[in-house]
Amino acid sequence: MKQMPRFRFVALAGAALLSAGLFKPAFAQADPDDAQRGVARISLMEGDVSVRRGDSGDWVAGAVNAPLLTGDRVATAPNSRAEVQFDAANALRLGSDSSVHLAQLQYERYQLEIERGTVTYRVLRPTGVNIEVSTPSVSVRPSKQGIYRIGVSESGETEVTVRAGNVEVYSPSGSQWVNAGQTLRARGAASDPEFLVAAAIPVDDWDRWNDGRDSLELNSPSAQYVPAGVYGAEDLDRSGTWSNVPDYGYVWQPTVAPGWSPYSLGRWVWEDWYGWTWVSYDPWGWAPYHYGRWFYRDTFGWAWYPGARFSRHYWSPGLVGFFGWGGGGFGFGNIGWVPLAPFEVFHPWWGRAYYGRPGYINRNINISNVNITNIYRNSRVANGITAVRGADFQSGRFQGAMHYTGSQIGAARMVQGALPIAPAQANLRFSDRQAAAAPRASANTRFVAREQASPVNRIPFAQQQRAFEQARAGGTVGSAGGAVPQRAASPAQGAARQGSPAPQPASQNSWQRFGDRPAQGQSPSAAGREAPVQDNARQAQNSASAAQAQQSRSGWSRFGEPAAGAEREQSSPPAQSAPQAAGSPWSRFGASGQTPSQQRPQGSQPPAYRSAPAQSYRPPQYSAPPAPSYRAPQYSAPSAPRSSAPSYSAPRSSGGGAVRSGGSGGSAHGGHR
Repeated sequence: MKQMPRFRFVALAGAALLSAGLFKPAFAQADPDDAQRGVARISLMEGDVSVRRGDSGDWVAGAVNAPLLTGDRVATAPNSRAEVQFDAANALRLGSDSSVHLAQLQYERYQLEIERGTVTYRVLRPTGVNIEVSTPSVSVRPSKQGIYRIGVSESGETEVTVRAGNVEVYSPSGSQWVNAGQTLRARGAASDPEFLVAAAIPVDDWDRWNDGRDSLELNSPSAQYVPAGVYGAEDLDRSGTWSNVPDYGYVWQPTVAPGWSPYSLGRWVWEDWYGWTWVSYDPWGWAPYHYGRWFYRDTFGWAWYPGARFSRHYWSPGLVGFFGWGGGGFGFGNIGWVPLAPFEVFHPWWGRAYYGRPGYINRNINISNVNITNIYRNSRVANGITAVRGADFQSGRFQGAMHYTGSQIGAARMVQGALPIAPAQANLRFSDRQAAAAPRASANTRFVAREQASPVNRIPFAQQQRAFEQARAGGTVGSAGGAVPQRAASPAQGAARQGSPAPQPASQNSWQRFGDRPAQGQSPSAAGREAPVQDNARQAQNSASAAQAQQSRSGWSRFGEPAAGAEREQSSPPAQSAPQAAGSPWSRFGASGQTPSQQRPQGSQPPAYRSAPAQSYRPPQYSAPPAPSYRAPQYSAPSAPRSSAPSYSAPRSSGGGAVRSGGSGGSAHGGHR
């Protein structure tokens, strides 16, 4: 009888254990601490994009595949664009001269603050994530798949246009639903803004560019081959091919130059909580370096195995084995790394075991002398190992990286845990490019939020450096053991997501106040969905004094006051109230509206919003986004006063199987490796 190859036997045995539930792989578990440490990425750049690091306050040049954490800011220069991807379902696109603060990224909770400019928030697929996009006057809460364009002026006024889907616009006074084909404008103090619902603004170059991006991401062939939780697969479509191979099923082979190897073009950067994180210069280099494993076969070269499709996968800062050899003042004279192959043991270097106490960078390190070729299968492949001098690693100089095989290195010291190298300021950069001039500061610093962002235990970068120096002074560099750091606080539980109401016709030129009561004859089913919560600015206003002030604002209404316009969909219970003064197009959130028989005042609709009819917008299909050169639209608003368990990928026991269609809204979180 022909003997089964050893590796295929291991694969079949592993699959059998998985099926029997006797072995629980690391990729199926999410560290509850990591769930607070969400990770997004810059998935596209056109022009100059800058990132302000939340841990250091430094502005650095953006780069495709750069990781983004809670507290980071992303800003585009004039005539520049960028896309930030949170998971397979959620993405934010920034237009010219825009700035966004990532207030919170955690498992099933994203909170963003639009400081200025024009953005589009895209929900591409069904998702259970609690999303809140805060502006200085209102917050926008997408409830379903859709296209939501948001503009914020320098004075803090907000414009929300729904191209597809519908969205809840929240203020401390109440909420207003905006449906496809409508634009809502909000202005005034954050505690008591007023709004106007009108026909959607005309489709322009910005919308068409977004449609092109949607087409590429929604029609990605690669999405069917990756497991739930993996995102960025659309980048693989034009840079390689998928094949069904024995032992693994579907794997992806990149189109690369001879001599290329995984984890060779890029750099290691320092990220809060996650430590050393790989930023790839390969244009497709997100999913294959933060999920799955790599292997090499002489018949076709390097291939990426995304992992078994029957289990959810979670994000990791990198999936390599670290080791060093030679002496030096940094622990090793040389630092090397090798991509892990399927079924190889992975030793994480981040999380609560290494974070939160003096010297945490070097705690629990286990260094042992080994023959690398006996440990890592890919170290036997030509160019399988990439290495730099220890001093270059710390200085962020990765241009001179060399390739080796294990036989060239001989005995090395394998690192199980954190590297004994402290981060330097240079390790905060995503590329060798210097950041352009720091983006201008925004006057908008206070934002409306229904749910306050949960605090995350963050250690400033300078303090992390001091901790390492203390560890060196105390002689603990490279030592094992150490006290276990305290566990970070558990993530706050977000409120339950609310269902969206059925679309209703809205007044086309009637300014209202958030919290207005429904018009006569309106169903109260949408009333009282969620009680208003205190926002970031101040407590809700005194409705009686606000109503008196309303009378003298030349047609503007306030949330909670009577408003013109019929058949609006509101979120507070119906009640009787006095009619609004004639000629007032603006309304308060939550105020009651007119009956359908009442007529809107003539000429009260602002001219800038008369050019587009109210209709359901169906985005056209584009095979590719337009050319990068363009003039971004300038948002104009009326002047008025103005928020660890790493991916462990096991090979399949048989080639293929059913292919999962589409991609679910897996989160881009540290808890998702």
